[in-house]
Amino acid sequence: MDPDADVPILLEASETNLPHQSFHESSTNVSVADSAAATMGSESFREFSDRGQISSNSSSDDEISDEDSFVESAGNSNKPLSTQECFNESNMSSDEDWVEEPCADEPMHNIPCLFCVEVLSSAHAVLEHCQTVHHFSLATLQKRHGMDQYSFIRLINFIRSCNASSREVMDMDMPIWEQDKFMMPVIEDDALLMYDFDGDDGLKSTVSQAVSTTASSADSDNVKVQTEGQMFSNFRVANAEGGHVTLSQAHFDDLHATLQKMQLVVDESNATLKQYQKDMDSMRKAMKHMVMGDKQSKEEEELAAIQRFEEEEDEEDGYFSGYAHFSIHHDMLADKPRTDSYRDAIIKNSHMIKNKIVLDLGCGTGILSMFAVQAGASKVIGVDQSQIIFNAMAIIRENKMENKIKLVRGKIEEVTLNEPMVDVLVSEWMGYFLLFEGMLDSVIHARNKYLAPDGLMLPNSCSISIMAVGDLERYSEMVRFWDDVYGLKMTSMRPEVLREASIETVPVEKILSDPSLVLQLDLKTCTSQETEFFRAFQLKMTREDKLTALVGSFDVTFHLDHTVMLSTSPYSPPTHWKQTVFYLPEPITVHAGQVLECSIKVQRHSKEVRWLDVAIMINGDKFKYSLS
Repeated sequence: MDPDADVPILLEASETNLPHQSFHESSTNVSVADSAAATMGSESFREFSDRGQISSNSSSDDEISDEDSFVESAGNSNKPLSTQECFNESNMSSDEDWVEEPCADEPMHNIPCLFCVEVLSSAHAVLEHCQTVHHFSLATLQKRHGMDQYSFIRLINFIRSCNASSREVMDMDMPIWEQDKFMMPVIEDDALLMYDFDGDDGLKSTVSQAVSTTASSADSDNVKVQTEGQMFSNFRVANAEGGHVTLSQAHFDDLHATLQKMQLVVDESNATLKQYQKDMDSMRKAMKHMVMGDKQSKEEEELAAIQRFEEEEDEEDGYFSGYAHFSIHHDMLADKPRTDSYRDAIIKNSHMIKNKIVLDLGCGTGILSMFAVQAGASKVIGVDQSQIIFNAMAIIRENKMENKIKLVRGKIEEVTLNEPMVDVLVSEWMGYFLLFEGMLDSVIHARNKYLAPDGLMLPNSCSISIMAVGDLERYSEMVRFWDDVYGLKMTSMRPEVLREASIETVPVEKILSDPSLVLQLDLKTCTSQETEFFRAFQLKMTREDKLTALVGSFDVTFHLDHTVMLSTSPYSPPTHWKQTVFYLPEPITVHAGQVLECSIKVQRHSKEVRWLDVAIMINGDKFKYSLS
């Protein structure tokens, strides 16, 4: 790819609120312009976007088509300003029309203030007014950005054309006015442009004093100033035309990397802050308990309920942030049975996807979206709440599919798509034991809201099966291990170990029964309520052995013209889901042909809906487990 080639917009913008506004962290659709926002401050960026100078994703249909734009706006109606409101790009393509006039000796009259309606008699009076009333300091800007006379002229025209406030300009870390188009005067015969910026001795004195103060500070501060200087020297200007910002490949890559680093810093800081808050709350509760005993007022109970709700919100954020780790996506992509099944279902049924609009829910790295493009989809919308979507942007550009795939960051329940209806809904939503993580709820929501009545679900059915296992060696490693730990007893750990379902690969030779189906769902019609269920079933033993556990696995099927099935059974090639093993407190002796009367009840955890509580009964004995 040509590193200087213009790059189209990458992610859609949304109307939803953001927990981390600087990075559009939650339920928001993102654009590549959001990456640019990170370099100048998101608030300033949004202001200038609204004024038409910098726009993430706005244009009329006549100006740019779907094929010219990576991502359309999701509910955003920004429009470029008129020529009276904003610079005309064509009039500012070069400095040829700009003629520098000599400074006049006579006083300057009727010069409007940069930030208000005040009109003053001289340039010096205007700048003094701006500094006194609006806290606009040219000395600070000159020190920060190394400004000269031409920088001053561009700054004045930038402020007047964009109606920038003093605070916005003073808060900018980069001189975004350093573009040749800002050499064109906004006000004809603007006397402020004749001001001798380089020859202002008072300004130089102020800057010199500021630099001297900085030089006497700690070495770490000096390093910081040098680093900032290096950053400014590497500053690249984005091209803004027709209400869109286009970037070179190198610029985009830099912004992408910067945004990721800054997001990690924010996430780490927030995680630390939340932990401090929890620690303080725990200390406060302990102190109250010491002073007041077990008495708790109604108000305290209400506060406790609010805290539980906040903790649930934290867990929700943790679920999505977990999918930002690259190791998870490596495991999923390296899972050949998983990835091949989806690719075969899409590519081998390409005639059912060609010229269709596809929604890829939980798109991750975007691989299913790209499969859909290879199958001939006219448009693919990828939705994901995790930060991995920033990497998906680069991956899709790398494969030159940005004109077909549009990415939306956010929860499907909260974002707004530009398409009222899609023809195909594809999602790899399955968790351990099929239902762990509870993402099927989001798939059902997307199906009900966006999928056409005759649309395709990929996959469109799923099931859970249970089998008996006899593996004394593994049982000793997992359960009996706690009976003797370096000569010490830790049997008190056994109940906790047994309560947690174990995720592992079960050898085929350890299976003691045929599988028994306990859940079957038609994904085109099922409801969220069906994910909680009770089912009685039987297990017929195939040989005499010691029953040490029950094991659960799931299958998903693509019932299309070319049917494809993905199975996590011990009898199928291993996947990253492995199997879910429910160990018994003690082994049970079983005989060939013996039938065990069993039942299973699956419910969501009372506090965390993505977790599962499982109760299994075998010949009247009940055992409880959790997936968390």
